[in-house]
Amino acid sequence: MSTDHEINDIIEQLKADSVPAQPKPAPPVEEVNDSNVGEYVYKKSAELVESTLHAVENLKDSVMSGSDPREIAALSQLINSATKALDQLNKINIQNKQNKNNMEMKKLEISANAERPQLPNMTNVFVATRDEIMKQIYEKPSKKVQNLDLIEGEFTKE
Repeated sequence: MSTDHEINDIIEQLKADSVPAQPKPAPPVEEVNDSNVGEYVYKKSAELVESTLHAVENLKDSVMSGSDPREIAALSQLINSATKALDQLNKINIQNKQNKNNMEMKKLEISANAERPQLPNMTNVFVATRDEIMKQIYEKPSKKVQNLDLIEGEFTKE
């Protein structure tokens, strides 16, 4: 009799611990288009990560207490999937931050270029042979260079 009583107690505890199945309402269907596809992927990836982590938590205790190789393999695959999903979300986050930083840098460059005065595109080119250049370097000029002094805003010759 005591065995039946113990079994009934265990059954009652299991019933009390169990969660009654409740039908979930169907989620609203989201329309995906070019303008919101990034947000949709980001949102669904986050939901997938959360559900995978929740499943890992639920299976972890069961796997730790038992030694069924299939349960251990399932837990391992869930952990691997969660890790890959988190890695992808992190890559998306980093890419979004880089895009934002690139846009800010481009705006700064544009504003800096707009404020800088534009110089005319001038190019001075001197064409000469090697001998002509050496002659200019080593020979004294034939003209005398005049010294100019600035006195009260006027140029005077000495």
